[in-house]
Amino acid sequence: MRTPGMPKTRNRIAVIAHRGGAGIMPENTLAAFQHAIRLGCDYVEIDVRTTRDGKLVIMHDRTVDRTTNGSGAVNELTLAAIRKLDAGAKFSPLYRGEKVPTLDEVFELCRGKINVYIDHKDATVQAILRTIRRHRMEKQVLVYGGLEKLKEWKQTAPDIPIMPSLPQEYRKPGGVAELKKVLPVDALNGDMDLWTPELVQEAHREGITVYVDNLGRPDTPEGWRQSLQMGVDGIETDYPDELLRMVRA
Repeated sequence: MRTPGMPKTRNRIAVIAHRGGAGIMPENTLAAFQHAIRLGCDYVEIDVRTTRDGKLVIMHDRTVDRTTNGSGAVNELTLAAIRKLDAGAKFSPLYRGEKVPTLDEVFELCRGKINVYIDHKDATVQAILRTIRRHRMEKQVLVYGGLEKLKEWKQTAPDIPIMPSLPQEYRKPGGVAELKKVLPVDALNGDMDLWTPELVQEAHREGITVYVDNLGRPDTPEGWRQSLQMGVDGIETDYPDELLRMVRA
């Protein structure tokens, strides 16, 4: 099902390329996002952080150490310093010279081509919202975060769809309905191991879309089949090429 207000998707099951497809491309790079577009994915999942000089960049970790040839915390580095780093070579020499992208660049690439699932890491709601609106991406974004952060999103921009992971205290009969009273979510997320067919059905009864993470051990055809058998609406994966083949088959 697709909750009203959620981005439109093209595949029977939404295929969400985690960090652009981190198993097959250098994560959180324009090369990865372009590849996800070529494949025909429904979303790219990105992580948004703020530089020392207040610019929004795409980086999962608090520091640049793991994925680039630099070191240091994102919020202690300027955009100019981060742009000098190589974000592709550690994955493969084929991607040497790939840069850490800005949120502006991601939206410029993705508008009209693929939806963007924003993992709100370290930035103000207002800064991300301004960028969404500047690029007219309101109908193509979904924001993920903790409950308190998402309450701010709903208060500030009720037109932007939001998605938390289903908290443990709500993983019980009637729990989804309880959560909806606390926060009117558009979608729910979480590791596939934490979901059951009954929870998926309850979310659907409440008019809520369910996108699960099949990352790590269950990011395999067998794991995807288990998620599909639960009736989920979308799967987040590091291997979107293989998942697309399964979904299309």
